[in-house]
This record gives sequence, structure tokens and C-alpha cells, in this order.
Amino acid sequence: MKKMLFSTPQKKTGFGALFKTALCALLLLATQCLATIILCARSIWPDFEYEQIIANANLNTTDFDLLNFSPEIKYYLIGGITLYLLLISLCSNRFMLKLSGIFILIFIWQLRIIPYYYYRNTYTDLYEKYYQAPQITAADFPEHKRNLLVVYMESTENNFSDAELYENNLLPRLTDLTKSNPHFSNYNMLYGTNYTKAALVTGLCGIPYSTPSPKMESIYNHLRNITCLSDILSNNGYETWFAQTADHFFAYTDVFYKSHKYKNVIDRQVLTQGMSKEDIKKYKSSYGGLSDKLMFDYILNLFKNQTVKEPFLFTTFTIDTHVPGTVLPYNCPKKYGDVRDNIACADTVVSNFISEFQKTPYWENTTVVILGDHPMFKPLKVYSNKDYKRGIYNVFLNTPKELQYNSTKPYTPLDLTASFIEALGIKLVNHSFGLGRSLFSDIPSLITHKDYNLKTAVRQKSKIYEDFSLTVPPRFVPYTLGEEINNNNIKTYVEYAETILEKVFVNGIGLKLEKLPHKNLEMELTFNAMLTSKPRLIIKLNQKELEEFKLEKRPGPQTVKVILPKEKITSPELNLEFINNNFRSAVSQSINIQKLIIREIQ
Repeated sequence: MKKMLFSTPQKKTGFGALFKTALCALLLLATQCLATIILCARSIWPDFEYEQIIANANLNTTDFDLLNFSPEIKYYLIGGITLYLLLISLCSNRFMLKLSGIFILIFIWQLRIIPYYYYRNTYTDLYEKYYQAPQITAADFPEHKRNLLVVYMESTENNFSDAELYENNLLPRLTDLTKSNPHFSNYNMLYGTNYTKAALVTGLCGIPYSTPSPKMESIYNHLRNITCLSDILSNNGYETWFAQTADHFFAYTDVFYKSHKYKNVIDRQVLTQGMSKEDIKKYKSSYGGLSDKLMFDYILNLFKNQTVKEPFLFTTFTIDTHVPGTVLPYNCPKKYGDVRDNIACADTVVSNFISEFQKTPYWENTTVVILGDHPMFKPLKVYSNKDYKRGIYNVFLNTPKELQYNSTKPYTPLDLTASFIEALGIKLVNHSFGLGRSLFSDIPSLITHKDYNLKTAVRQKSKIYEDFSLTVPPRFVPYTLGEEINNNNIKTYVEYAETILEKVFVNGIGLKLEKLPHKNLEMELTFNAMLTSKPRLIIKLNQKELEEFKLEKRPGPQTVKVILPKEKITSPELNLEFINNNFRSAVSQSINIQKLIIREIQ
């Protein structure tokens, strides 16, 4: 009789059988944990997609208070442990293997991996049919250019003002602003628009955010070739500002806004300059950020001191209402004992900021837009059976008087960029920008298109969308062999650089030799890199890998030498890439070059 690989513990009690049973039990534990985690996550974020996990893979927050935001988590934990103990006491090895397979299927299904890869392998003609490339020239601007101040409020919904739902109007002062200013209630959620990074891309460019392939080389080029609102305004004399209380490289936002002409950045590092550790801890907020009041006070000082030059584009993102694990900032009163306190406080902080901004000389010439960046990941607990529609809070202040609008017009976040532009009095061809259609026009949003399913199309691949991320040709700077490039002069040699704590990080450099070399070249490179558990550095020449180095697990400068074979140098132009394998942020995939010298090998 054939021996079965896995048999019940009752039939065999030897060491081999016990070992196989232990393996089955461990496999069951691992797969059940995965299934429990994904079901628990789905209870907290009902609408999250696999793409959001990829897009936010570098989140680093230690402030989660999941039990406060989602009390049912403890029931998942207790239920999972109880189920596991019951299964290993009753089930044979064979049955445990089958259950493990079921748990894996639950994990894959709930993580929505299958739809993600399905849509990633199908193409749409959405962009060919409906994408409106920006056609704004200097002649389209009004004679006196208006400033634009955009305040993105984290996870803030329009229904937070409904006292029947939440016992009180959580946005009393912001609600007052909507009574006499344009606002829109018929919001439609759309894939690729419903988290912070996606809101930034959607609001500026009129397209959904589709995560780049998880390759280090692709991050710097992602969406660099698309023209966005910040590019247009910067090209027409606007000073550009970006402000948030998180670190500037949070979720790779730095790569996007730096490549789309935001010149002035306010972030955690700027806000905490000169502050003691005690004060920094005092201003602690959600998701590793700082109190929004601290940021708005800083911005107000800029306006009161007239530091900001007109015309300007000023984009801000708040953090106090980020869930799960919201942290109530020190300046916020505690009334409800849950996230409603954060929302009510945000209403006060943002309203006070607007009131103070109105006292500055900038107010009369500034259009202000206040809006939620996306709906809250999990609907708040409501206190009535009233039906309600979810959507983002929004209001447009100081818009041109001639603008007409319908507050119930159906729209998606894609329509915001065109609306921002027309709110500045700028002429827009067909009232369209990207995939968006202005809310201040009679042109319907694509979400109402009867012959086209926008919700499906934005998930699919597009050749035009892929062109937005084509590799940007490097800038080649004349270089003489033997010349030293260091951290003080490297910015003259590169197109893209990031300065962190007075150190310049780059991911490549383009050099143009006087002539083709007759001998092999040697590059000596001394650099600092942010390290991981298995640090390494890949060096490429003209998009082909030269060598991979395992780095030492220590801080401080490291030096490597690499041969540039003359047979691989077919042009005097040398495109050198330096790829560090740290995935924490875009800047940590770069290196801080201390010294770079290329010489002929004698």
C-alpha cells in the first residue's frame, strides 16, 4: 500500500509524521493570518485597491490607533485565534492543506490582485478619444493674473456637515462658506483618484494616477512628460509653492511636484527647523506629520511678511484628519473622543487660516479652493438611518463674477483641473483639460457618458498614458577626463537633484567627452547612500548595466571603482545611472556623490 505524503496524526505518531503535521500547522497559521489581515483591512478600508498598496508602499507611520478607529479588529483577532486552535485540534494534515489553499484564495480575492493584473493587460482608447492636451498660451490669461491657493483637506467629506448623521455639524464654519460661494455636491468616486498621491496628480493634470511598474529606474520618469497646471502657471510667471506637514518625500510626492515646477517646498523638515525634540513631540499629528495649525501659521507669516511673490500657485495638504490612527493635535479640544474631534478641529484651523488670509494684501487677487483630497477610507459611524451620498467637501472663493455653475452637476476629481483654470479667468479650449471638463461650463463630465464606461477605462492601460512616463533624455555637460565632480559642483552636471540637509542626491549624470577614448576608462566614485538590510548599488552606462556592488552596512562615505570598457563607449556622451536599492523613498534610491573622477587607464 502506497504511503501518503501527508496522513492524519492518528495513523502515525513517529517523528516524521509529527514533523509533517507541524509543517501543515505552520502553513495553516500563515495562510489564515493572511486571510484575517486582508479581511480586517477590508473592514477598515472598504474601497482600497491593490494599486494603492503599491503606490503607498513607503508609508512609515508609528501612530496607528486601529482599535480606536475600527473596534471590530479585536473580534477578527479573537475569532482568528479561536478558529486556528479549533482547526489544528480537529483536522488532518490533508484537510489543513486544503484549508490553507482556501485561505490563500480569500487573500488573493480580497486583495483584488486579479482585477489589477487583468486591467493592466488590457488597453483602452479613452485617451485617444477624450484626452484634451493643454493648449493654454500667454494670450489666454486675463490682463491681471490671479493667484491660486488650493487647500486639500485630508479625507474631508461634504456630508460631515449633516448633524443628523453625526449628532452635530462637524464643519459649521466651512459650511457657511458654501452658502454664498460655488460648491458642488454630485461627486463620483473614480479609480486612481481616491487617495492623497492620486488627488495631487488628478487635481493638477486632469488624469487618474496609475502606479509605475515597481522598478527603481521608472520612479523618476513617472508622468514627467505630461503638462500639468503647475507647469503652465510656472511657465507664465507664477511663483509655485507646495506645503505639507509630512516629510517632503512622503509617498514619492517629491518626485512628482519637483518635476512639475514647484520651486518652494514647506515640509516637516522646514517646519521643525530650530525646534526642540519636546516641541516637535508637542506638535505631533497623524501619519507621522505635524499639526496643521503649525503649517498654516508658517504660511500666514509668509503672506503677512509679503514673502510670496505674485502671481503665485500655492498648494497645501493637511494631515490631522488622516485615518486610521488619527492623533488629536494638542491645539484641538476633545469633545467626542473619536475622529470627529479631528474633523471639527480641522474646520476651525482651516477657517481661521482663511479669515487671517483675507486680512492680507493678497486676498483680493487670489482665488481660493478648499476641498477634500478624497473621501474618508472608511465611512464614519452615523447616528441615524438617513440615506446620504458620499463625496468631498469643496468650495471656490473669489472666483470671477461672470462664471456660471450648477451645484448638482455630476463630476469626478478629473474635472477639477479644468475648474481651477477657469476659476482663474483663464480661457480654456472646449472647457477641457486632460480627461476633465470644467464645472463652470455646460460641457458634461465624462462620468455621464452613456456610450463609454469611464470607471472601467481609467483602470486599463493606455499608450498615450505610457508616453507621459517616457525616459527623459539626459542633459550632457562637457567633461574633461581627470576632472573632479563633487557635491559642491554636481548641480551643474545634472538635470534632477534633491537637496537634503545640505547634501545633494542624484540618480544619474550625463557627461560629454571631448572625443571617443582610445583606452578603457576607470571611474572612481565616493558616495553616501541610505542603506537597507541588503544594500547594493547598480551602475549603468548608456542604459546597460556595468556592475553591481554590495555596499557595507555602515553610514558614511564608500568608494567603488568601475571600468568603462572602450568598446561600450560608442559615443562621446556618457549617460551614467546610479541605482541604490532602497525603496523607502525616491531620494533614498539616489546617492550623495562626494567625488567622481573618470580617467584613462594607462
